[in-house]
This record gives sequence, structure tokens and C-alpha cells, in this order.
Amino acid sequence: MLSVKQLSIGGYDNNFAYFLADTGSRQVYVVDPDNFPLLENEINEYGYEPIGVLITHSHFDHLSGTPEFVGKYKVPVLIHKNAQEKSSLKNLDGVEIKFLEDDDDIVLGEEMIRVIHTPGHIDDAVCYKGDGWIITGDTLFVGACGRADLEGSNAGDLYESLQKLAKLPGETKVYPGHDYGEKPISTIAWEKEHNKYLLCKTFKEFRTLRLGC
Repeated sequence: MLSVKQLSIGGYDNNFAYFLADTGSRQVYVVDPDNFPLLENEINEYGYEPIGVLITHSHFDHLSGTPEFVGKYKVPVLIHKNAQEKSSLKNLDGVEIKFLEDDDDIVLGEEMIRVIHTPGHIDDAVCYKGDGWIITGDTLFVGACGRADLEGSNAGDLYESLQKLAKLPGETKVYPGHDYGEKPISTIAWEKEHNKYLLCKTFKEFRTLRLGC
């Protein structure tokens, strides 16, 4: 069985990290690690065995804790292939990096974690989806979505990525990359009812909501 544990790690802007753990073997993937002492305490307390780091996208606030983590646990880093030339990866010299593509499956115990490429906030953004849940990074927040006015952003791609996520089953739990909303976790059904960005029927309507687009 695979469990999802959300950790408020503070950091740059109320960031979340996640443990994706196989409850039988205690093997765990860590998503967007930072605040290393907190993560290390969790690993020691629950007897986890780290087997890799999953990165939702290459912005520094989601990568900044990775060098310390992999330095300790000697595990590979998994990130979308569009991040290959990004300067933020330079701090990972000597680290094993596995580049992901859309619809890749990552094995954890007897379950699979599906990679969903969701460009827009940046072109290497991905979500990680399991049975009944999805970690959305900076693509989809509770009640909001990622910015599309940054270098490497594309508002049209972000709109299409959000439309893709909106097609997931309504009961799918949404685990975002930052604690920006009125609650830390929501569902696709809740987002489709309350998130003004998912309520947009056209890209033109969506574009009017995005600062700098």
C-alpha cells in the first residue's frame, strides 16, 4: 500500500514536501525536499528507506534542499527532461539524475506513480499521480494556480494543463506545492467548483486573470 504524507517545510514561500511511502517495505520517494532536519527526523522516526527524490519542477525553491538530501542518502533525482539545460541543476553535479517524460510510471512497492507533464508555470513542470491522489507542484494550488508571467512560463500551456487535471475523477485528492489556500489539501471536484482558474471556459477568459500574461 502507498501512503502520502504532506509536510509543511516553510522555506521560500510556505512550501510543502511529500513522502510517498510503501507501507510494507518502508521505501519512500521524497517530493521537493527542503528543511533537511525535519525530513531526516521523519525518516528516522518512521524507519523509512529513501530510494529517490521526485521534483515537480526546476524552480530553485523546489530544488534547493535536494543537494543536502541526496548527499546524505545517495539516491537518484527524477525530474522532467525539459530541465536538462536548466541552471538550477548545476548544484546537482555528480548526482544521478533520471529524466522523465509524460506518462512515465515510477514503481513503488506494488503500485505505480504516473508522471503527468503539466507545462505552463514552467516547461518542465510535472504532477505525480497515484491511486486517488495527485501532487500538483506549482501547476494547481488550492483555489489558485501557478504564475504564468515568469521566464519560461506560458499561459496557454498552463490553461491546457489545468484542463487536463480537471478531467481527473472528482474525488482525486489534490496535494499542492505551496500552502496558499484556505486548506492544505482539496479535491478535483472542490477545485472545479471553487477555483476561478478551473472555472474558465476559454483561454481568453483565463488569460484575463493571469498577471503579466
